[in-house]
Amino acid sequence: MAAPLLHTRLLGDAAPSASAVKTLGASRTGISNMRALENDFFNSPPRKTVRFGGTVTEVLLKYKKGETNDFELLKNQLLDPDIKDDQIINWLLEFRSSIMYLTKDFEQLISIILRLPWLNRSQTVVEEYLAFLGNLVSAQTVFLRPCLSMIASHFVPPRVIIKEGDVDVSDSEDEDDNLPANFDTCHRALQIIARYVPSTPWFLMPILVEKFPFVRKSERTLECYVHNLLRISVYFPTLRHEILELIIEKLLKLDVNASRQDIEDAEETATQTCGGTDSTEGLFNMVSILLMVDMRFIIKGGNS
Repeated sequence: MAAPLLHTRLLGDAAPSASAVKTLGASRTGISNMRALENDFFNSPPRKTVRFGGTVTEVLLKYKKGETNDFELLKNQLLDPDIKDDQIINWLLEFRSSIMYLTKDFEQLISIILRLPWLNRSQTVVEEYLAFLGNLVSAQTVFLRPCLSMIASHFVPPRVIIKEGDVDVSDSEDEDDNLPANFDTCHRALQIIARYVPSTPWFLMPILVEKFPFVRKSERTLECYVHNLLRISVYFPTLRHEILELIIEKLLKLDVNASRQDIEDAEETATQTCGGTDSTEGLFNMVSILLMVDMRFIIKGGNS
């Protein structure tokens, strides 16, 4: 059963700002216009809402005084597995209004917010979540690492676990058709955060190392993660050398057990499919031979 609502918003009482409306239609404008509208959206004040039971700010201040009932109710609502888009949007608006109060004392609450299922939601949810991330890291840099870690965790296909009672009867990768779009959104999130915190690449690299999948993970998991690392190396060029070193180091752990025939087959495939590329594509293709060799090895039982 869903947790009882702490507060709500009356329909029609909180009209979206003009900047937010323009942002949602930015995909139909040019690239430069989209960037300008995006900035306008992130810098716009959160929309007002009608509340019953107090605002998030009031709940946080009560918690500081030792009154925890409303705070626990707030956490339960955020953890509701059936949380709706409108609820997420309203909460994010509230948190943006309360950003200065979200200090390290509320680390547990931030952890819950960072686990919200914001991908594969409506575009409004995505935009509000990205705006929240930008506001959070600019006002409370102590949460930069958790935000980056959350984003990096989405660089591999999610797991789908089906349970019968307490027993996992199925554990497989999600075959979500929206996965490429989700990756795009995550890269957009990294670039937004870097706009607010220029030192983001420096904090990001250790997280990318930590999140690198074990070499015995599936072919698709490794392929997705490596692809996303290479994309990062394009817009964070200061990390390019370290990223390539990381990829080669990890993939060589598989290459040492790959046969000569696997290597030759991968080289032939790469030659046939990667001709006539520009410099950016060349960066991606530089690792493609290693990647294909590794994948062939996995399929043949290297991960058994």
